[in-house]
Amino acid sequence: MNGAADPELLSFSAQVLERHGGLVEQRDEYLLSLLPGPLARSLELPEEARLGGEGFPLLYGSPVLDKLIHLATREVPVVYGQAEVSYLKKEGFEKLMEQDLRFQDGQIRMVNRAEARTTYLLLSAHFVALSDERKEGLVRMGVHEASGALIPELEESLKNFPVQYFEPGHTPPHVPLRLEKTISSALHGARAQAEAQLAEFFSSMQRRLRRDVRNTREYYEALKQEMEDNLKNPNLADGQRQERTAKIQALPRELESKIADLEHKYRVQVTLTACAAMRILVPVVQAGVLLRYRKSQRELQVIWNPLTRRLDPLTCEDCQGTMRGIIPRDQGPRVLLLCPHCTAKR
Repeated sequence: MNGAADPELLSFSAQVLERHGGLVEQRDEYLLSLLPGPLARSLELPEEARLGGEGFPLLYGSPVLDKLIHLATREVPVVYGQAEVSYLKKEGFEKLMEQDLRFQDGQIRMVNRAEARTTYLLLSAHFVALSDERKEGLVRMGVHEASGALIPELEESLKNFPVQYFEPGHTPPHVPLRLEKTISSALHGARAQAEAQLAEFFSSMQRRLRRDVRNTREYYEALKQEMEDNLKNPNLADGQRQERTAKIQALPRELESKIADLEHKYRVQVTLTACAAMRILVPVVQAGVLLRYRKSQRELQVIWNPLTRRLDPLTCEDCQGTMRGIIPRDQGPRVLLLCPHCTAKR
């Protein structure tokens, strides 16, 4: 093996190294690289390295290429774009409030309207369910980046609008830098979607568990009956009788152990991993709302989303969950917006 690298592998390797701070000069059959210390250590390379050829071959299965592939895929790839919207709603928000957001025991009044731009995240996640069998698939969940509210219909709605994509490093300043809350919310919603897709898989494992538990119980009941019948044999010696009696007494523990093994066998473990994301800048309408609850009042902003043609849901100010049914509650001098579940806990 001469270690000569494929041109595509050379190009891929150069891009990965440069993305992580390396300086690379690409030749016909190898790369000359100058790597930052942390990058060199993670790849187990000297800071000045010639990649390709005999020393550090860039071939499928070679240690250096495997480490570069891991480096390239451990981060979620993100695409940035802007939805092109031709129409923004100008009136009729009061009716939409009745349809899309339901404030229990509160009075609301629209006070203003303004056009703005906001960002949405469309997260793709890969799930793997492991039990006695394996099932995997992809789910996609939309979320409003500023609030963390889930927009499950975002992907389907986005198909109806052209999207202009931005080159790397040329995203507009409206795009937030920190996404911890948004990613957490999106993964929570994606897990719920994955579990919905896995409902039949869960049911199948439960049916098989019940079947095997039933068969196991029947087997041990028959075994117990057979052993008890054998005890009636008048030719059994005292030692044999005591031994078989001890075995009969041990059967319940053995049965429970077998059932525990079956429960472990059919237990479903679901792993969810983010694998890609699209961040979309969208022109929207921000509607100012005055909420009156008892003797208190509060101003809040709701967003009309032109992609879904609905008002975006809000998030509970206790659990951060997405909600369209909102329950106002007094919290000192201000009004707190809660979901039914958090209200029931108070």
